[in-house]
Amino acid sequence: MTKWLVGTGLSSGIGQALVTQLGSGWRSIGLSRYPQQGSSSQAWLRADLANPSDPWALALPKMLREWGITHVAGVVHLAGLVFSDQMEMTTQDEWQRTMAVDLTAAFRLLQILRPWLVRSSSVVLVSSVDAWMQARDGPAVAYGAAKAGLIGLGRQLAAEWGAEGIRVNVVAPGALVTGMGPQSEAASTIVDRTALRRLGTPEEIAQAMAFLLGTESSFVTGTVLRVDGGLNLDY
Repeated sequence: MTKWLVGTGLSSGIGQALVTQLGSGWRSIGLSRYPQQGSSSQAWLRADLANPSDPWALALPKMLREWGITHVAGVVHLAGLVFSDQMEMTTQDEWQRTMAVDLTAAFRLLQILRPWLVRSSSVVLVSSVDAWMQARDGPAVAYGAAKAGLIGLGRQLAAEWGAEGIRVNVVAPGALVTGMGPQSEAASTIVDRTALRRLGTPEEIAQAMAFLLGTESSFVTGTVLRVDGGLNLDY
């Protein structure tokens, strides 16, 4: 039986690695500002998550009903926006856009999909080690606040939905070799602070997410899984 995954950020390196990791038993609907070409296993819905008036919130449930999808097995929120500015330099627009994409979009997505979540459905929110670690170079106050908010959102919903068999977990990646990871000039500093002395890969984050989406983690909810190579040990 096909399992449906709905998520943001599925066009990213981690997102595509996740789709590959889940395999042929899953089909996905990705929300993206720049939708890719669909396939037999992956469909796309155009969505500007930074724009509160974008019609994706109406289009998604309509799409699910038209396709006859009665329940969604997995939901992931991977989309992220970061402005590396100090508090004094962060503009209202940067703050609002970061919150809209990184945090509010997760709330709206889960609120919309709630009627499609059933016993055994699994939600994975992607936070960051920046939720509790302060960057020494390249501070990002809005990003850190939004990622910390995802942890609060995930744990609250895990408690709220647990009795109905819906699991909600959070993955907190460290620095990666691609995507939103550090630039080459900062990579060596990050590596020195990481216990495993290397950066992570999108595939390694995707493996953790796939575990939390699958039946192997059926008794895991409300957790924050740090996938950071031990970066969090450097205080």
